[in-house]
Amino acid sequence: MVKVTRKYQVTIPKEVRDELGIRLGDEIEFVKNERGEFVIRKKEKRYEEVLRDAVGALRIDKRRIEEIGRAIGESLHV
Repeated sequence: MVKVTRKYQVTIPKEVRDELGIRLGDEIEFVKNERGEFVIRKKEKRYEEVLRDAVGALRIDKRRIEEIGRAIGESLHV
């Protein structure tokens, strides 16, 4: 059980974070299922976001990033 703070925040229990693979900076979403219940799940990053994060860490030129992105998109048929 968790409590809601004055700012409507909650702490996700460690067991849940571990099970969902939630790390600092990840986004989560609340999705309403067919029974009207809300389910929490980790928002999966799209390949563009993963590439942008990796490129930021590597400090690659923006033109090169776009070229890499197009190549990945073509290989994934996106």
